[in-house]
Amino acid sequence: MTISVVLADANILFSRTLRDYVLYSADEGAIEVHWSREILAEMSRNLREKMGLSQDSTVRLEQLMNDYIEYALVKVDPVHLAAVGAVEMDAKDRHVLAAALSADADILLTDNAKDFPAQWMAEQGIELLTAGQLLIRLAERFPDKMRAAHEKTVHYSPKPEADILTSLELIAGKYAADAIRQVTTDSKRTQVYPGHGGDTTIGSERPHVPQWRERGW
Repeated sequence: MTISVVLADANILFSRTLRDYVLYSADEGAIEVHWSREILAEMSRNLREKMGLSQDSTVRLEQLMNDYIEYALVKVDPVHLAAVGAVEMDAKDRHVLAAALSADADILLTDNAKDFPAQWMAEQGIELLTAGQLLIRLAERFPDKMRAAHEKTVHYSPKPEADILTSLELIAGKYAADAIRQVTTDSKRTQVYPGHGGDTTIGSERPHVPQWRERGW
């Protein structure tokens, strides 16, 4: 199945929860994600102003993101900036739309959909989606990849899984959080027939994984 090329807006990358799901979805191959220097600058500025992060912290975050998804950073073509200059929309969001064109994106991912010209974008072959809409779609199309993305989100987060899903529900909506819950529930119920001992499920055995890794299994 063909994966979508996604341009992520700063309001998606601002939230650690959404940022993690987007980056790990890309790392698992469910999407190809992109952002621009201007988008990262907006993300960092908002993190400093609203969350109290230091300049050093946001610089480090940008470096980590660019290192983790090495292809993600897109250079905005001046031709594309000029193309969106005549589009009726808020001037401050034009750089995001230009970045989507430069990334040859199929999807512009933003939680400020009302600020973008959906009809004009559709004519350019760019779909306008919110985080919730994308997560639901990915959970339906790539359940295994999204299960792995969720597991990475949980593994690297200081929050417990239940709190991450609660945060996701508040940010992306109940349907999106339920879609992620469903792919993890399906995995936990998957029967395993090891060939020795009794039958079991992935959910029952998952707590023992760290012990197996220590043993070199």
